[in-house]
Amino acid sequence: MRLSILKSVIFASLLLAIPGFAQGNSNGPSTPGSENPFSNVRRENLLNGLQIITYPTTGDQVIRCQIVIRAGSMFDSVGKSGLVALTQRTLLAVNPQLREELESLQTKIEWGVDTDQTWFKLESNPASFEAALEILSRLLVVENIRTDAFKRAQAEQVALIKQGWPLPQRADEAFSLALFGDYPYGRNVLGTELTVSNLRQGDVYDTFQRFYLANNASVILSGNIAPEKTLRAFKYLFGGWSKGAPVPATFRQPIQIATTRVVKVNDPQATEVELRGGVAGVKYVSPEFLHLQLMAEILNARWKKNERTRDVPATFETVARLLPGPFYFSARVAAGRAEEVSQRLTESFSALGTTAIGADELAEARARLLSRLAGRPVEDWLRDIEAFSLPRNYPLTVKQRLEAASVADLQTLAKKILEANALTVVLAGRVDGAGK
Repeated sequence: MRLSILKSVIFASLLLAIPGFAQGNSNGPSTPGSENPFSNVRRENLLNGLQIITYPTTGDQVIRCQIVIRAGSMFDSVGKSGLVALTQRTLLAVNPQLREELESLQTKIEWGVDTDQTWFKLESNPASFEAALEILSRLLVVENIRTDAFKRAQAEQVALIKQGWPLPQRADEAFSLALFGDYPYGRNVLGTELTVSNLRQGDVYDTFQRFYLANNASVILSGNIAPEKTLRAFKYLFGGWSKGAPVPATFRQPIQIATTRVVKVNDPQATEVELRGGVAGVKYVSPEFLHLQLMAEILNARWKKNERTRDVPATFETVARLLPGPFYFSARVAAGRAEEVSQRLTESFSALGTTAIGADELAEARARLLSRLAGRPVEDWLRDIEAFSLPRNYPLTVKQRLEAASVADLQTLAKKILEANALTVVLAGRVDGAGK
C-alpha cells in the first residue's frame, strides 16, 4: 500500500512538472530544472497535415516509430466486415518480402488493425532507419492497390478466419456481438468468411482513398532520434502523402438491452468455460472514463477479498475506445462451476448499483490505479492522445481528476450505465445446462 502511494506521488510530481502539456503543446525547449519524462516531446506538422511527434531518449540504442491511422474496423460497412483489415493486408501483400527486407536493415516491423485504428510499428537501428522508413512509405503514400496483391491478401484473410479461434477469442467475439449487435463494435475485426469473400478490389481502393490520409494519421517517434534529421526524412518521404476530409466516428446509438441476456457457445470438447459479462460503458475521452476505471478496481478488490470467490481468477475492466466500449468481467472456470461462478460474477457486477461504495474502497482503488498509470511509457500516452483525440494535457490531469472523483460520482455513473442496459452474459465452452 505504501509503495503504491509512493508511486502515485512520484507520478503526480512528474506530471505536474510538464510545462508543454499544461499549455496543450510542447514545441518549445525545456527550461532548466524542468526535466521530466515529457520535457523533450516535440510536435511538428507537415504541410499535408501529417503530425510528427518526437520523443528523444538518452541511452537508447534504437528508434521506435509508430504510425497510427484513425481507421479501425468500426468503419467497416454493414455486410463488409473485415474491409479495413483487408485494406492493410492488401498494402502489405504488394511487398511479400517486406519483413525480410527490413530485417536486413536491422529493423523489426509489426502491424495491425483494431476497432479504432490501423497501425504500423518499426524498431530500427538508427543508421538504417531512413532506409527502412522509405520502404514503409512506398506502401502508404502511393496508391498501390494491385490486383495480385488484393487476391493474395483476400485468400490469406479467408484462410485465417477458417482456422477458427481459440476458446477465449470465441468468447470475446460472442460477447461483442451479443452486446453491440450491428453496432460497429459488434463486428469481428477480420470479418467473416462470407463478408471477406464478397469484398472487391474497388472496396479496398475506396477505403484506402477515404482513410489513408496524411491528416488522418500521426507519427510517434521515440528513442535514439535526432528530431531535425528525422523531420527532414519525413518531409521527403511522406510530404507527398495526400490529405483529405477525415471520416468522423459518428454512428447511431446501439440497440438498448432491456432484459438480462445469456448467450451460450457450446463446445463439447472443452474442459473449461470462458465467462464474459457486462454492459456498454463510456468513451475514453469522457470525463467519466477514469471513474469507470475506479469502479473496475473496486470490483476486482471485492472479488479477491470475498472468501467465496477469491479462488476463481476473474477480472473486471473497461476498454479504452473512441466510442463507448464494454465495461465487463471475464473469467475461466472448470465446466462444472460455470453456472455458480457466472451467477456470482453477475451479482458482483450488478451490486455496483445497489451496494454503497466505501470511502476506503475508493481511496485504495485510486492508489492502485495511479500506481499502474505511473508505469505507462510516455510513448503509450502520446499514442493514446493521438488515436483517441484526447486533450494533449491529458496525463497532467489524471491525478487531479482521480482525486476529485467522489463516492457519489461513482455511484451516479454505476446507476446510469446499469439502468441504460441490462447485463449481457456469455458462456463459451462445455455449457450444456449451464448458466440457466
